[in-house]
Amino acid sequence: MSLSPHVGPEGAAHAARLLELSERLAGSGRRGEALDAAREAGQILRGLARVDPERYLADLAEGLTVLALRLSQARRIREGVGVSRETARIRRRLTQQDYDAHAPGLAESLRRLAVDLSAAGELRDALSTAQESVDLFRSLSRGTPSTYDTGLAQALTTLACRLSESGRPSDAFVIAQQAVSVRRRLAQTDPDSQVLGLAAALSSLAPRLRTVGYVDEALDQAREAVDLYRRLDEDEPGSCTGELAEALKVLAACGAAVGCHEEALEAAEEAAALYRGLARRTPALHTPEVVRCLGTLARRLSDVGRHHEALAATQEAVSISRALAHSAPDTHLPDLADALKAHAACLRDADRLDGALAASREVVSIRRTQVRSSPTTYTPALAESLYTLAVGLYTASQLHESLTTARESIDIYRRLVRANPASHTADLARALNILTLNLNRAGRMNEALAAVQEAVTIYRSLVQIDPAAYKPDLAACLHNVATCLGDTGHRSAALAAIRETAVIRRELAERDPATHAPALAPCLHRLAKRLAEAGHRGEALETAREAADLYRSLTRRQPQTFSQGLADTLGTYASVLQWSGQESDAARVRRELEVMTEQMARKSSV
Repeated sequence: MSLSPHVGPEGAAHAARLLELSERLAGSGRRGEALDAAREAGQILRGLARVDPERYLADLAEGLTVLALRLSQARRIREGVGVSRETARIRRRLTQQDYDAHAPGLAESLRRLAVDLSAAGELRDALSTAQESVDLFRSLSRGTPSTYDTGLAQALTTLACRLSESGRPSDAFVIAQQAVSVRRRLAQTDPDSQVLGLAAALSSLAPRLRTVGYVDEALDQAREAVDLYRRLDEDEPGSCTGELAEALKVLAACGAAVGCHEEALEAAEEAAALYRGLARRTPALHTPEVVRCLGTLARRLSDVGRHHEALAATQEAVSISRALAHSAPDTHLPDLADALKAHAACLRDADRLDGALAASREVVSIRRTQVRSSPTTYTPALAESLYTLAVGLYTASQLHESLTTARESIDIYRRLVRANPASHTADLARALNILTLNLNRAGRMNEALAAVQEAVTIYRSLVQIDPAAYKPDLAACLHNVATCLGDTGHRSAALAAIRETAVIRRELAERDPATHAPALAPCLHRLAKRLAEAGHRGEALETAREAADLYRSLTRRQPQTFSQGLADTLGTYASVLQWSGQESDAARVRRELEVMTEQMARKSSV
């Protein structure tokens, strides 16, 4: 047996100094050097543990914990998972020898392993490992909550993230609420040290609230998180500027979800300004965050129609991430792919479809490269990029290539679903939907109907698991089913499908009108036309009236978005009124339509 070059206490002390150095290097953004220091410390501690495991095995576990974190930061994902697994094995062994001393370390190692497994795409193992971590922390917390509640809150947040990734957003929301409850309890007893954790929990909970339809509550949570971080950063300038910037990004997304676009844009602009300031001081650490923040800013600029500025933001993000990827491709190539994805979206918004397709193709090329080096980690990202490209090709009327790309995405998703159905079933349904649109436009009606019916079957099963998360998707698919059934001559079945769509849309709009009323209005218009075609005069009239009223309300708030929809609906409403013998009302609605058409013509000519 070869002995470590640092044997005994002096070796352990040297390893501790290396780990401390690794922490400082990582804090200044020098991730490569930080990883090297952690590796060297790990080698020393391995040698010591081989010679005297009883004395140094716990030290090795601590060192490997740091090494796993450094590998994750350097995007060495597979290697990081291996080290995290080894750490958990050592902790289990130590716990069997002395439960009280080592169970907390095992619980934290399992939490860290769950994060790394998720990054590697091993979502099923990540979820079970996160659950084990929570169970262990709960057991510890029952004995001495003041000691272990912080760990429990962190573990609950990790579990919420894994549930969300596994297609269980409502369960994620419940667990995230538990994490916030624990954090509030801690903050009441020890505000000086625990308010920061509460802010982090609130910022984590807000997007999960938004996912399951609680958009107003999500906005409240995001605002509270920002307020807490702002006070902390004002009390000790610079202490949590990065955390404040991240919370502002969450606030921007939550604000946009309820139509508070100006507030959302202000939050995104402030987040970008904060990250730019941090990047000037420590560019290696914070420049990648500037890239991601520019993507957020671009989306919010697009929301308010400032497409030129949005495009400039994503172009800057692409330029920065290209430079980063050129210097360290293993670490920053995913950032370039994300920046290009955002850039493609802005190019589409600006009607620059050729540029958008070029960016989307480059994203696919990057994902293929990543899959060759790490298929488990990056195959889901490849499938998602193919789906996005298929949508872009469809928009550009490049139907043959869109169809081929959509099929490749579906083939990959089918394989992913076989391995891990909870995580990828919804993605498969979404990809089937774009395949449906391609087949329908290509005139292959029966194939289109088969594809969308498969998607509906999937969404019905998902709604049974999580209604709040998947009812909007089911409604969208049923809308396409109605189209396909109508195109194939199945009028009665098409009417049944659009009726069901309207029932779901009404239910969603009653709970959250800001989010779902824009989808309900065209659904009602279409239902009114189907009812009229089927001879259901009274129901057609009532539905057309409801659609017109809803479109009027939407148009008052956002005329550019909804004026055309209102005009089309008024035409249908007038026809149904005349069919029902209500000539004077039909004439009144036609006059309203004429005035509106003239206004739209004047605006378009300016």
